[in-house]
Amino acid sequence: PIKKEKASFILSARRTYADALAKPFIKKSSSFYGSGYYFYDINAKINYRFSEKDRLYLSGYFGRDVFDFRNAKRSFKTNIPWGNSTATLRWNHVFHRRLFANTTLVYNDYKFRFAAEQENFELGLSSGIKDGTLKTDFDYYPLPDHKLKFGGLLTYHRFIPNVVSGRQDSVVFTPNNESVKYAAETAIYLQDDWEIGDKWKINYGIRWGTFTQIGPYKKYTRDANGNKLDSTSYKNFEPVKTYAGLEPRLTIRYALDDATSFKMAVTRNLQFIHLVSNSGTTLPTDLWVPSTYIVKPQISWLYAAGIFKNFNDNQFETSLELYYKNMQNQLEYKEGYTPSLKDPEEEFVFGRGWSYGAELLINKLRGRLTGWLGYTLSWTWRKFNDLNEGLKYPAKYDRRHDLSIVANYDINKQWKAGAVFVYGTGNAITLPERFYVINGVLTQEYSRLNQYRMKAYHRMDVSLTYVPIPKKKKKVSSYWVFSIYNLYSRLNPYFIYYDQTGSITNGNVEVSAKQVSLFPILPAITWNFKF
Repeated sequence: PIKKEKASFILSARRTYADALAKPFIKKSSSFYGSGYYFYDINAKINYRFSEKDRLYLSGYFGRDVFDFRNAKRSFKTNIPWGNSTATLRWNHVFHRRLFANTTLVYNDYKFRFAAEQENFELGLSSGIKDGTLKTDFDYYPLPDHKLKFGGLLTYHRFIPNVVSGRQDSVVFTPNNESVKYAAETAIYLQDDWEIGDKWKINYGIRWGTFTQIGPYKKYTRDANGNKLDSTSYKNFEPVKTYAGLEPRLTIRYALDDATSFKMAVTRNLQFIHLVSNSGTTLPTDLWVPSTYIVKPQISWLYAAGIFKNFNDNQFETSLELYYKNMQNQLEYKEGYTPSLKDPEEEFVFGRGWSYGAELLINKLRGRLTGWLGYTLSWTWRKFNDLNEGLKYPAKYDRRHDLSIVANYDINKQWKAGAVFVYGTGNAITLPERFYVINGVLTQEYSRLNQYRMKAYHRMDVSLTYVPIPKKKKKVSSYWVFSIYNLYSRLNPYFIYYDQTGSITNGNVEVSAKQVSLFPILPAITWNFKF
């Protein structure tokens, strides 16, 4: 506290040394060898209470993740740093006991860079998003059985979807190909939680959102072959294209008794910012792009229904939910896409998608042994007229099985044990099936889209926590955590690349698939204290 009951602050910083700690556990023959990962971040928060009805919060965050792969026995090297910086100013005001509001000003800056090197070729890709948002959210309790939420927001976006640089032998190219996009987003919403007696609860609401691409921007008119014929220039903040729409949502819950309830929901969502994946590579090069006069917003309808049941005087919570999601205006890269100097939106094709599945949850809340089990069985499909001969194919993140098991056991008042197990079906990927040398150039022939799977992801983490008996009148308290990440050192895939040996000139070139993994078994000791 800076001033008791008036002002306080929190400052924290951390840096992981997983890259250094993992080295003793990595063999040179392992797919872990050569890979390293670490992150660091800084958090700061200060709040001040001006009166019983007004409080101000100021917070900041800066974080960076870095993945690096360098193996002297491999022809491929990569460096992937990414990170986020945010600053938030929030004013909380209480009008009276039934109405209060939060007004928030947010600045966000996200940056991503991918750099790869193989033989005498280097490639660099970078992208980023900067946002400035002003929003106000109200909570209002007009009646005991109603809880209203309403508000609005205004956001200014600046996108740098893709900047390409590279080197071939001694030739370096760093073209100024930043296809910067600007946009303004607005929204207003109203939501009501309505309890109708002891049996029924209804949550219903509606949101109206707009997304406007604004200048500076140059729009081109093209012929049937895609050649540029004419252009139109837009000045700063001049509207280029506006999208708008309603997003209704409805959730109904019926309580059969104190331990059993049924729930159903339907929601319509508009997504103005898109994550685009390149199916032709397993490298982490996903791209965020905005809606433009070419790229339409994604539209989805989600339908869900489930049953919720508690057992043994609410010691156990269980639920089973079914869902179906229909998606329009999905984005993918064109077949055969490779990074180029073009505006990324010129490389997209559009289609539809759908997903469906079931989710099971079992949660134990009381007793010396607590924890939960969650399992999801799902399918996610895509269908594009211009891809995969118009046939449906699994989406990159289609995950048939997703299992999580978490267990915590109180040994006594001082010692606690914990374990986590996760399992997930591997991502769907597109791989080259054949390599040819044509006119001295190594050429690839790819499979159908996402025909193959990466290996399944699974691992187990265990921990032991020791809490010393606190001494009377002592202002400092602490506890120790002894943990092991990836207990059985599973080689979980991060990405796959193709290693090249020999030379085309000598006629002895060989290409083989190699997997890169992040972490082997990783023990750690953590000391936490507060004062």
